[in-house]
Amino acid sequence: MQRALAALMTALVIGGCGGTARSTAGSLPAVSAISPAASNTVNRPQPFNLFTHCGILTTYFAGRTFYLAELYPARAQFSGNPGRPDVAGTMTLLSSHVAAFVDPAGNRILFVDELPGALNTPYPFAVHVISGGNQLGDEQFAGRHWHTTESLPGVTGPPYGNGQDDSTMVSGTLTIIDAQDALFRSQAGASLHYTALPLAGCD
Repeated sequence: MQRALAALMTALVIGGCGGTARSTAGSLPAVSAISPAASNTVNRPQPFNLFTHCGILTTYFAGRTFYLAELYPARAQFSGNPGRPDVAGTMTLLSSHVAAFVDPAGNRILFVDELPGALNTPYPFAVHVISGGNQLGDEQFAGRHWHTTESLPGVTGPPYGNGQDDSTMVSGTLTIIDAQDALFRSQAGASLHYTALPLAGCD
């Protein structure tokens, strides 16, 4: 499956399509596997508004949910208006399982209709302990919002009063156990269990 995604990305680069979102999805159906129902709309760009207000993890297109193929959402680049929660562009179904959003500046973001990320593979990752205590913030990775109620021994966030978004960053690895569970292990050897939150909107 990883070979199929690599082949798709190579084809896009060779074809001069550009693109700024690099995908490391763990599983992806072959691009050539197009169902008869989908073949009528494949490779036909359609006007599309991509909701970006809370970061990009998922979108709804062609009658189903698509997940950001890039495991690290911060790497997905797009040009938008800070005063608007979405970005106008086009969405193209590249196969029955892969879609690409392109904004007016030419930034390309790939989406897949299966959760990205290989199981039991440690990915470089950082978690954030929020200010005023030892509580960890939710994290975005592999098409999901991850949440934990655990804490890291001896690690606290910065004191209140130095900025609402300040936090203490702890580097390590995140391993996806299954669709709902992941394990973070810090460089110091401490571990945290994370659970995927249900898909929902944001404020």
